[in-house]
Amino acid sequence: MSRRAPRRRGGADWLLAYTFRRNAAGFHEAAETAQVRHPEVIRYFLAIAIELALKAYLLDRGISDDWNRIHIRHDLTKALKCARRAGFNGSPDGLPALAAFLSPYYEVHAISAMAPNAIASVSWPEACVTVQDLISAVSAAIDREASGGESSLVRKEGE
Repeated sequence: MSRRAPRRRGGADWLLAYTFRRNAAGFHEAAETAQVRHPEVIRYFLAIAIELALKAYLLDRGISDDWNRIHIRHDLTKALKCARRAGFNGSPDGLPALAAFLSPYYEVHAISAMAPNAIASVSWPEACVTVQDLISAVSAAIDREASGGESSLVRKEGE
C-alpha cells in the first residue's frame, strides 16, 4: 500500500470539507461553553475540533477521506504535518504544542486518563483561542481556494 496521499479525480470533496469545518466549529463552540460547568470535556472537544479542521483542509486540497482515515486516524500531530505538506501555512503559534500534548491521549481514546498535573499545565482558555484561530485560518484557506477570493462557503453559512 502506498503512503502517498491519493487525490480525487476532478478535485476535492468540498462538501465534506465544508461539513468537517462546520463540525470543527461546533466542537470548538461546545468546548467554549463547557469551560465553566464541565471543564473535563474541553480537552476532548478541542482535540476533535483540531482533527476536523485539519482534515477539512486536506479534503479541500483533494486528499481523500479514506486516506485520512487510514493514515492519519486520530493523530493530531500527523494531521498538522500533512496539512503543512499540502500547503497549509496558517497554523496558530500554539497549535503544534497543543496537538503534541493532546495527540498521545486522543489517538488511543484516553483523554479522560490525563494526569491532573498534565491538565493543569495547559491554559485551556488559551487553547480555545488557538483552536478558534486554526478554524479561522482553515476557513480562510478553503474559501480562498474554492472561490478565488470570494467567500462562497461563508456566505452559505450566513444564509
